[in-house]
Amino acid sequence: MVWSVIALYGQSLGASTAVIGMMISAYGGARLVVNMPAGYASEKLGRRAMMSLGCGVSALASLAVVATSEVPAFFLCLLVMGAASATFMTSALAAVADLGTPGKRMQDASYYQAANMIGASMGPALGGLAAGLWGFGSPYLINGIIALAGMLAFAAMPWRQRPDKHEKPLSQPGELCTLARQGMGVGIMYFAIFYVRVSSNWILLPLIAQTKHAMELTTIGLILTCGALANLSVIGITPPLARLCGRVWIIVIASGLTLTACALLAFGEHRIYLWFSSILFGAGAGMASPTLIAYVADIAPEHQRGPAMGLLRTMQDLALILGPMFTGILADNLGLGYQGGLYGCLALLGGATIIFRASARNI
Repeated sequence: MVWSVIALYGQSLGASTAVIGMMISAYGGARLVVNMPAGYASEKLGRRAMMSLGCGVSALASLAVVATSEVPAFFLCLLVMGAASATFMTSALAAVADLGTPGKRMQDASYYQAANMIGASMGPALGGLAAGLWGFGSPYLINGIIALAGMLAFAAMPWRQRPDKHEKPLSQPGELCTLARQGMGVGIMYFAIFYVRVSSNWILLPLIAQTKHAMELTTIGLILTCGALANLSVIGITPPLARLCGRVWIIVIASGLTLTACALLAFGEHRIYLWFSSILFGAGAGMASPTLIAYVADIAPEHQRGPAMGLLRTMQDLALILGPMFTGILADNLGLGYQGGLYGCLALLGGATIIFRASARNI
């Protein structure tokens, strides 16, 4: 909700474009640094305590923005909000794994993904509307109130963790080399999926639509909305497909959909390919994200789920930071225009898929 007004609010306080860019990067950088420590802390202090802490700190930082009138203070608040986001999100992913059994993790992770998508879809519109009606500080005020409500909700929520002791363990003691290889494979895959999603779907698709096909902003918005709807539509069918095919093959299929979307964007000459590409990007992400979360929960030792989810969050945030930068470099310097960035996405995800499949365990 607050992302839609960060740049405008910073500008109203007198921040230059470069400083605004640093603010947004600092938010992502804080998440990148805090993900792994938050995962370890959730093992020591408990998932619910860390989720409550993340909500509480986010609320304080959001409310502090409302009283902010200086650029340095706004910068500091965004930094704290990034750290709070990492604290909550990493612990929440581990909690999704803890509160279910291996048989339910795909369904639970899919519900979690759906909640994220709905929130991410509603947030910018609500933030923009609030800012238009009541000023730039109002989205942060609403965000703070929602975060406080979340913190109170965790205190009242029943907590029925179902340990895996009655399930056949998926990771035996002494398999440290195998776990390390699997962790490397899934980390690379998670990075590649988000790198391609950010670079191709969020950046290059709108640019190609506007510069190559002269599409209006409203049409581009509709194309991206179709992708978001495709993301939500596959969430319900992914768990039964995973039971039928296995987690690993669902991840490979999701990668294939994403690669196809990239290829359509790179080589398709007609504007209809933009619509197909967005839909495939959404479907691939909707299948990949919950499946990767469930897969990591399955292979990680029970007492290491927090750090394992911290690794996933770290790879995601790293992709969000590096994806736009390297895609821009490739597009500007290979002499191929936007296709250069798309070739980089195809090579990265294709290689990551091969590495993941070679290291993955069929579960």
